[in-house]
Amino acid sequence: MDERELEQRLRTAVEHAAPDPLDRILASCGPQRAEVIPFSPPRKKRRWAPLAAAAALALVICGGAFGITSWRGANTVDSVVMLDVNPSLSMEVSAQERVLSVTPFNQDAETILGDMDLTGTDLDVAVNALIGSMLQNGYLSDLQNAILVSVENQDAARSAQLQQHLTDTINSVFQGGSLDGAVLSQTVTESADLNALAQQYGISVGKAALIQEVIAQDSTLTFEALAPLSVNEIALITESRHLASQSVTQTGSASTKAYITAEEARSAALTHAGVSESSVAQMEIEFDSEDGLMVYEVEFYAGGAEYDYDINARTGAVVKSSREGGSGSATGGGATSSGSSGTYIGEAAATAAALADAGISEGDTTYLRCWVEHDDGRAECYEVEFLAGSTEYQYEIDLYTGAILQSERETHGASGGNTSSGNASGSSSMIGEAAARSAALAHAGVSESSASRIQVELDRDDGQTLYEVEFHVGRTEYSYEIDAYTGAILKAEQEIDD
Repeated sequence: MDERELEQRLRTAVEHAAPDPLDRILASCGPQRAEVIPFSPPRKKRRWAPLAAAAALALVICGGAFGITSWRGANTVDSVVMLDVNPSLSMEVSAQERVLSVTPFNQDAETILGDMDLTGTDLDVAVNALIGSMLQNGYLSDLQNAILVSVENQDAARSAQLQQHLTDTINSVFQGGSLDGAVLSQTVTESADLNALAQQYGISVGKAALIQEVIAQDSTLTFEALAPLSVNEIALITESRHLASQSVTQTGSASTKAYITAEEARSAALTHAGVSESSVAQMEIEFDSEDGLMVYEVEFYAGGAEYDYDINARTGAVVKSSREGGSGSATGGGATSSGSSGTYIGEAAATAAALADAGISEGDTTYLRCWVEHDDGRAECYEVEFLAGSTEYQYEIDLYTGAILQSERETHGASGGNTSSGNASGSSSMIGEAAARSAALAHAGVSESSASRIQVELDRDDGQTLYEVEFHVGRTEYSYEIDAYTGAILKAEQEIDD
């Protein structure tokens, strides 16, 4: 039975329950006139009032439910938006794109927030305010123009939509401020690993995700080295190394205006090495960071030697340099053409010339080394040193022709001292790298397990063959010279490594 049928039955029951008193009333009135005036019952009132009340009640109930739902939607976190320049912060945002809270992750972020209270602000207004503060405080400029936008939302489509919207918004702000900026944007999914990295380094989950992806593509980079850098600096490193990202999109290019050019870094390295441009066989130049300092990492081969340089990207100063020469089959690929045509013969050819003159095969040597000798920054010749039996040989070889410019040989006696050439008094063997390392560690009172970056190299100094031993304990660097035959400590130094 529906509601209408129930209402009709109730109306009928009420009408029949009331008695009809007309006959009794007429009898009590005496003789009647010829005409009886019929009495019409009153018109039934429509039942709008109860229905209106019911409707009003339903409206109140529905309105209350809608209000509760609307309140919850306006105060529930729908997305997390992260902004990173070097200031690093995140905003919790409702489905209506209202800012519910702002969390700064470092001192720079607190600086740009200042006394701004962005709670309840429209997201676009908040982003405009934050970008404006970054511009005003110098965190965004022609020198550092890149910003990372990260969006976290369980709905992938919503994340992508919000990511694109924020990118457009920030680009509009940049254009309004006449800044040629770069916007890197991504969607992220929070995880325990990312949260741990973000907390450890005081950065947002978004920046942690970016760094994690970069080092996954280049194992020479580390999280510890990249975390302190600005987004602009990270972008420059990834661009110089041609690292491609599937999850990070970028509009614009990171600024290089604060740094010297790659060509200037190249020139600084070659000048310091005393190597001409024409003698370089292979060269790579990449942005890198050294203890938080942006550098150009310059690597090249010349004359069979491998050169590694770190050039200060702002000043062009040499931060670090090393040169490694091959022995026998020399490292690198120097040309082998002869004559003074400007091309070195290469370390392999220089070594072969020295061995041939000495009448010694490479297999008979216990120590063999070749490198380009420099004088006042200018390459002079190849230096070749090798040890065969108890005799040590030293050669100077012309860079271009392979001619022997000078040669010396010294024979060591049983005590490890030097005797005149050709007067060998017996065979004597060197103690070896392991023994030299143990002697240095014992003298320093340091266990091998507590030392790091241990390096042992056989060398020649003032006519004496020795091992150079270097190692670090904490911030202290130890340097030793150990007699190659007796194991005696010839020199010991230690200093704080800054």
